[in-house]
Amino acid sequence: MSIRAAIYTKPIKMTIKLMDSLGMPYENTYYGNLEETNSIELDSHNEIKRTWSEKKVEKLKAKYNITSLPFIKIIDDETEEDLEFWSGFRPEKIKHWNSQMS
Repeated sequence: MSIRAAIYTKPIKMTIKLMDSLGMPYENTYYGNLEETNSIELDSHNEIKRTWSEKKVEKLKAKYNITSLPFIKIIDDETEEDLEFWSGFRPEKIKHWNSQMS
């Protein structure tokens, strides 16, 4: 099985730092646009980024009932199913899923 992590985070990225230190693969791009990250910036001066952030937060709240960022979901590449998701900095979950990806 091939799995990946997708991250939606604030500009301060403890989760990303941990994943990078473990060598864990993740997706943090805005729908495949390598120039834009999934960083949620509700106070951005860039209207497009701010509007995208507002809409993304609404969608994440509605679909996953998240209460905080970062939001991480582990996805099965073959079925596109969410295997697990959580919000908040959860190093134990990151380490668990990193071991599954290795």
